[in-house]
Amino acid sequence: MKRNRPLNEEKRKAILKAATVEFYEKGFEGSSMDTISKKANVSKATVYNHFKSKEELFLSIAYMLKDRFSQSFRFEYTKDKSIDEQLNNIAKKEIDFLTVKENIELIQIVTIVLIQKNEIGVKLLEEVNEDNITMTTNWFEQAHKDGKLNIDDSEFIARQFIGMIKAFAFYPQLYGAPLLDKKEQERVIKKSVEMVKSLYLVK
Repeated sequence: MKRNRPLNEEKRKAILKAATVEFYEKGFEGSSMDTISKKANVSKATVYNHFKSKEELFLSIAYMLKDRFSQSFRFEYTKDKSIDEQLNNIAKKEIDFLTVKENIELIQIVTIVLIQKNEIGVKLLEEVNEDNITMTTNWFEQAHKDGKLNIDDSEFIARQFIGMIKAFAFYPQLYGAPLLDKKEQERVIKKSVEMVKSLYLVK
């Protein structure tokens, strides 16, 4: 039994990889477990052994994206670090995540289903949270309590800050624009941080 476990895990990964390609190319409705099994080079029965339905397979990909998101946005407000340094760190985490081609493709897959507002889309809306907004909102709240930023709505400022980054490093890429190069990334980070400081930093 022990010898089969690595092989089973390899097959699961192969199925998820094949499903990601299939959903990206054809969307949820246009994809089939048949084609996914062929792309993964496994039997259809093997696919169903790992995932009971196409919906479960799709949700596994969505949760995989959520886990990546959660792992990427781990930070806390630190009193002994400057606002400038911490804002740069938050912006860099967002940029780093959004300049990985595979992450953008996963987001595109999930976004299409959310837009369709079908049963699986509704389930995703209920279960998948914006961890980057939550973490950033908490950070702004702590910075405000520490007297460093003058704000009255932490979530609004968090969305404003992350939204400016996404305006350059996410939304255009959803429609096929190239990922930002290093110089462009640095410029977006710098301008986003400057915007927050100019509007909300306590002088």
